[in-house]
Amino acid sequence: MGDLHLAEDLAELLKVLANPIRLKILALCLFKERTSRELREKLGLSKPLLISHLRKLVNVGLLEYRVEFDEERMVVRKYYKTRKFEVCINSKVLNEIFKSLAVENNDE
Repeated sequence: MGDLHLAEDLAELLKVLANPIRLKILALCLFKERTSRELREKLGLSKPLLISHLRKLVNVGLLEYRVEFDEERMVVRKYYKTRKFEVCINSKVLNEIFKSLAVENNDE
């Protein structure tokens, strides 16, 4: 996260985390890699809805995946895993946002 975009990046991260389905996906992928099929079955989601949630989690860096080719079935599989992360909002973070505003507006 760059200082000039800290508020926007943090808000986007929180927005992604503010969805119970996405929190469940992160929990399911915390200790074990999961395929989208496993996640769909455990959560009872349609494929398009799950893909939408997975994409958002990957885009903000909370979820990663590896690709594997299943030669027996001739299909490509993605295995999802939750990345280690920590979300912290405190006065230090707010001060960094304030400083970036002060630089932008020359108002310190």
